[in-house]
Amino acid sequence: MRNEFGAGVDSNSIGSYLSKLRRLRLVERDIPVTANPNATRKSRYRLKEPLFRFWFRYVYRQTGKLVQLGDAGFEKLVAPTFTDYMGPMFEIVCQNTLPSLLPKTYQGIGYWWHRNHELDVVGLGSDGTLVAGECKYTTREMTEGDLTDLERTAQEIQWSPEGGEEPTYHYCCFCRSGFSDRLRSTAAERDDLSLFMPSNIVG
Repeated sequence: MRNEFGAGVDSNSIGSYLSKLRRLRLVERDIPVTANPNATRKSRYRLKEPLFRFWFRYVYRQTGKLVQLGDAGFEKLVAPTFTDYMGPMFEIVCQNTLPSLLPKTYQGIGYWWHRNHELDVVGLGSDGTLVAGECKYTTREMTEGDLTDLERTAQEIQWSPEGGEEPTYHYCCFCRSGFSDRLRSTAAERDDLSLFMPSNIVG
């Protein structure tokens, strides 16, 4: 029996299609930032161009609805899930601006995941610093509970600096809607914690 993916493509052919799409720079491969790209089997593929992501999520197979809705199309079809759509975009922007926000030389910056653990931003500093970040593109503030979860998850990362010593941790909270007073107070007292809003990132 043929094993097919949701796209209706034979699983034996999916590798060939993905390779072609990567050469065309239409999709990109994500692996945990600590993994060896030539050895790991942990891979996630996604559309690289934001315009295509928007098209296939909101326009593809819905052109009839959009025409009928007219000016109300955004409110009815896009707005209810637009925050969820923007979340991954926000994560990529945070990854790309990390060297400007925390200037240092990085061996790698990207996502990290293992089993049930995942972090949106991880930077491996050449100075032995492991930067662990969480991104929230939501309407709620980040709190000390989010920081606790971030610190706990960061301890699951298996990475050692080139010298073999234990890494130094720095935590970053990226949030669209800001931070609770207690989290701000905590950040003011700690050198290993940074808080960033969109105005800090795009400014």
